[in-house]
Amino acid sequence: MSWLVRRSLRGRRGQVAALAITITFSAMLVGMLGLLTETGVSGQVSTGEYAAAPVLIGAHQARPIPDDVDLPVPGRALMPAAVVDEVSEALPDARVVADRIVPAVLVAGQGDPIPVEVHPWSATGLGDRSLASGRAPEAGTEIVLSGGVDGPTRPDLGDIVELGFGDEPEPATVVGVLAVDDSGTDVADVYLSDDHHRLRGKPEQRVAVVGVWPGAGDDTAVLRAIAERNGGRLWPAGDRGEIEVVRQGPAKGALVSAAAAFGALAIIVSAFTLVVLTSLQIRERSRELAMLRVIGATPRQVKRLLRGEIRGVAVAAAAAGALVGPLLGARLVGVLRSWEVIPRSLEPVYGPWPSVAAFAVAVVSAEIAVLLSLGRAVRGSPLTGLDGADERKSGCARVLAGWAGVTLGLIMASAPAYVSGEAAVGLPALAGLVIAISVGPLSPLIVRLMAWTQRRRAARSAPRYLAIASLSARSARVGGALTPIVLGVSLSCTQLFSGTTLSAIAVDEFEAGHRADLLVTAGSTGVADGVAEDLAATAGVASVQPIVTTSVLIRGRQHDTNWQSIPALAVGGDQIEQYADLQPVGSRTVSPVDGGVAISAQLAAALGSEAGDDLEIVLPDGQPIKRHVTDVYLRGLGFGDAVLPIGDVQPAMATGNATALAVTVADGAALPEVEQQLTEYLAGRPGLEVSYPTGAGLLTEEPADGVFPVLLLLILWGYIAITVVNSLVITTLSRRAEFACLRIVGATPTQQRRTVRWEATFLAATACLVATVASLPGLCGLTFALSHGERILPSIDILSYALIVATSFGLVLAATELPARKAMRRSA
Repeated sequence: MSWLVRRSLRGRRGQVAALAITITFSAMLVGMLGLLTETGVSGQVSTGEYAAAPVLIGAHQARPIPDDVDLPVPGRALMPAAVVDEVSEALPDARVVADRIVPAVLVAGQGDPIPVEVHPWSATGLGDRSLASGRAPEAGTEIVLSGGVDGPTRPDLGDIVELGFGDEPEPATVVGVLAVDDSGTDVADVYLSDDHHRLRGKPEQRVAVVGVWPGAGDDTAVLRAIAERNGGRLWPAGDRGEIEVVRQGPAKGALVSAAAAFGALAIIVSAFTLVVLTSLQIRERSRELAMLRVIGATPRQVKRLLRGEIRGVAVAAAAAGALVGPLLGARLVGVLRSWEVIPRSLEPVYGPWPSVAAFAVAVVSAEIAVLLSLGRAVRGSPLTGLDGADERKSGCARVLAGWAGVTLGLIMASAPAYVSGEAAVGLPALAGLVIAISVGPLSPLIVRLMAWTQRRRAARSAPRYLAIASLSARSARVGGALTPIVLGVSLSCTQLFSGTTLSAIAVDEFEAGHRADLLVTAGSTGVADGVAEDLAATAGVASVQPIVTTSVLIRGRQHDTNWQSIPALAVGGDQIEQYADLQPVGSRTVSPVDGGVAISAQLAAALGSEAGDDLEIVLPDGQPIKRHVTDVYLRGLGFGDAVLPIGDVQPAMATGNATALAVTVADGAALPEVEQQLTEYLAGRPGLEVSYPTGAGLLTEEPADGVFPVLLLLILWGYIAITVVNSLVITTLSRRAEFACLRIVGATPTQQRRTVRWEATFLAATACLVATVASLPGLCGLTFALSHGERILPSIDILSYALIVATSFGLVLAATELPARKAMRRSA
């Protein structure tokens, strides 16, 4: 049997190559996503900023999630300043150095404001910070820059720069430059004198880390107890990257989340496409397999032959893909670093598991494909397979399986009608995939049905008539090529238009609910209280309301709920209605008084909470608080899933400032004139600007955050495109006898090519139509759930949809035309 397997493989090099390429790319895809996941879980960025301290006390920068990666705190988790005094009292002979970090913007010359983090000069002793030139700052008006501070004109020693803290800038003279350059890894650091008023220790001010140089004894237990009392821990040497570069936590979490989600999707897609391709190849060999049975081969021997062929190809191809996949993943990590989606110094983590997983997925997928396809090879009399024609009727079990899948997808799409919480959003999001996969068993029926609808138009043209007749006769083979196209288009529509729908609903909620006329926003510095007071005194301004938009961690008090990160809004408890109408449920107003929190209806459903229930919340500085639910509202996408009193959140911000000011213009005042006055006032305050409230307010994500899932979708689509090309090439090259017969009866090469083009156009149009119909129920259900029943039609980007359709048509036409020309030349 092994001899026959080898001879069979040599005689079918084209089909073997197509199968090998598909399996190889399947393993490469899984291996690449596996390396991204491994990098997100095990990778670490370290700047050496705190490497010199023998003992380092710092707050926990994440909350544990059972059976999952830890969830990072939204900002930098801090500790009470009292920990410094506790350490000094417990270890009077120890040297203690604390680092306090204040976000600011730096302006050099006529350049744009550069985000920086301000540290006390003594904090340079915690790590490998040394002067490249100049000296340490001594006066309050002196500053030392790190090598990462850059701009149109790089500041030199003696230059005067300006530091903005959300109000009027403070001039500072550059007296030194550090040798270290952390650009691309973290925000650039600058250092002021320890007694600078922005860094002077205050009872309410919190510290980032405390470095301790103990005396001769072993004081680890004492320091650990102090750290635990203040919500911190001891950070061992060599494992301090997460507290040195806190932004790597959310970046790695997003990397793991996206890679794992697309990895699971890639496994499903790879198994499904291999089933389709294997089934198509076995169908193309129906005459050969029937001949083997006619000359005496038993069904068991035919199955062994096919299983041996595919196993041999699968093992070799999977091994190659498993080796190359992680290397491609490393290149993708480099791309993400260049886009600043992840820190630039985050290196890919190589390990055996991505390759092992890739190999196992590819081989197991091939085995599943063989098991599902072997029955067709030995079913029925071998005499019926000698003509090589497709079966005119699909099997009853096949059709029932397809309709069962479609029914399941429709039930999932209608989930918002009978469930709530995460299931109401998650099930419709998966409905498109389920329906698209269910198209596979129904594809021959779909091809025949669509061909039947074109039969009258086809009679007007000979090439079109031949195309429709050929498609009807080869409905099973054409259906095998149709299925991966449907899957690719449906996945693209679901992934892309879920995002556009979410954004559209958020914009609608914000536009319908916001009441402010103007917004004064700032970057990392926030807006100082003095600015709010000055703006309130401006002519034409009726009110100025400080607000804070940020993220918090939240969970219910039940034991089975995990932490989740949500966008939050903080406003004065009795002033929320002046800023926005949140559309409360069962009450006239939303008023999160002290000790309370208002949450969105979606969050309430996800947590299983209602008014009066208690929630645990972690603020941006890592401080845990407990609050009870006072109100539930509907417009969570536009304004955030939680509304807290500003007194809870503003002190937890790194600057202690509000992130924006909501300005209401007085009746009778001209809005453009008021805007001009505010613009002139803010011109001398770097980082602050005035704008009209638009979009989803301040609850927006970085552009690069949305690029990464789109990039992974393109990679997955590329894999599906390879399967589509392989399927079309196989089905087209096997038609040499058909083309020869057409030539004999008088068809010219031009007529044959027109026939093939009509077939390709029909196939692409049918695939796009079926895929669109397959994705719409899930998108409509998702829209209904997100909008709380206010709308059902999703928001579809016409340009993106046109690009998907055009790509599908181009792919099908190219993958059909070129092999058809080759087959025609050989049949001539």
